[in-house]
Amino acid sequence: MDMKVSNIPAERQKLVDQTMARVAQIERTHGVTREAVNMMKDELMQLATHKHLFVVPDEFQPAKRGTFKDFVAYRLNKDDGTPRALYVSLALPGKSSPPHNHNNWAILVGLDGVETNKLYKVDPKDGFKQIDQIDVGQGVGVALMGEDIHSIHVQGRGDEPVWQLRFYERALEDQTDRVQFDEKGNTELFPPNPNTKDAAQG
Repeated sequence: MDMKVSNIPAERQKLVDQTMARVAQIERTHGVTREAVNMMKDELMQLATHKHLFVVPDEFQPAKRGTFKDFVAYRLNKDDGTPRALYVSLALPGKSSPPHNHNNWAILVGLDGVETNKLYKVDPKDGFKQIDQIDVGQGVGVALMGEDIHSIHVQGRGDEPVWQLRFYERALEDQTDRVQFDEKGNTELFPPNPNTKDAAQG
């Protein structure tokens, strides 16, 4: 067995644990503010520079086309008594979502491939409108507060997945209060994607 390959889960887990410890310190020091969540994003950006530990096709496989909305997320962090959850996610090109919030903070950082994030706001005067667009690819991230609204649009061709680190204040399966919006600003609940799995931990 290739020792370099076999040590990947242990090396990855060490870095994930260290990152989670720094995130906890940020929250203790700064609380849950936009500034603090952006600082957490910077930690995830640094973690994502170790791309070889996360983009591991032999370990992480994408969802089969047409199942689970073409998405799967593998949880990376250990239970530390908080609801925070860090994932490496794989999404197939063509996947998209309606505009929605998370009702908890969310951080997305690119590893390989591009996912376009469109950002929106509900303005009492101008109604529901797009205010920004960020192509989340390698070296790019976006930090969202609970009230922020975004939609995702996965780029690429064929069935080559787009890889990301996704970090949430609450695990995906617990985000049952997410809200989606239509172009008129009408809302309804946006159920979470249940296709989450646990990654191997070193």
